[in-house]
Amino acid sequence: MYEPSRRYAFLIEAQDAPDVLVRVLTLFAVQPLTLAQVAMTTRDGDCTIRVEADGLSAQRAEVLLQRLQGLAIVRSVGLAWRGLAALAG
Repeated sequence: MYEPSRRYAFLIEAQDAPDVLVRVLTLFAVQPLTLAQVAMTTRDGDCTIRVEADGLSAQRAEVLLQRLQGLAIVRSVGLAWRGLAALAG
C-alpha cells in the first residue's frame, strides 16, 4: 500500500558513463511515482546519483531497489525513507 507520509531516497553508486543517468531514471519512469529530487555527481570515473521519490509503497521501493542493483553499471544502491512532515517543518 502506498504510504503518502513517506519519501523514499535512493543513493546509487555507479560507473561514470555517458548514459548512466538515463539508465537509472528509466527504471523510475515506469513506476507510478513523483520524483521529488534528482542529483548526480561524478569524480574519477565514479558516479553518485541521489533520487528522492514520493508515491511509493515499501514493497514497490524494494522492487525498484532490486532492479537498480541488477543494472550492470551500478556498483551499489542504498535505500532510506523519511516522513514528509519532517520535510515541511
